[in-house]
Amino acid sequence: MQESSTRKLIDIKAPVFRALTFRARKKGVSLKRYIEDLLEESAGSGEPASVDGVTDHRILSLIGIAKSGSAVGPDDDEKLDYIMSK
Repeated sequence: MQESSTRKLIDIKAPVFRALTFRARKKGVSLKRYIEDLLEESAGSGEPASVDGVTDHRILSLIGIAKSGSAVGPDDDEKLDYIMSK
């Protein structure tokens, strides 16, 4: 049984559209299929695309350090101390 899908009209800036078209052509799939695959892969990764509007990967990596319960290295420990001091 196939899951239902939702159709959505989106706006894509011209340079992004050209880049995606090129990548889709390189993979030998339609642009629509390529974008759908990218979105499904991103959604399936389990990681949010942003946290409360934060999209900078450097900031998101720091948030991950502060949230994780795993052991951190000396560099990460300094970052964590800085974050926790705020």
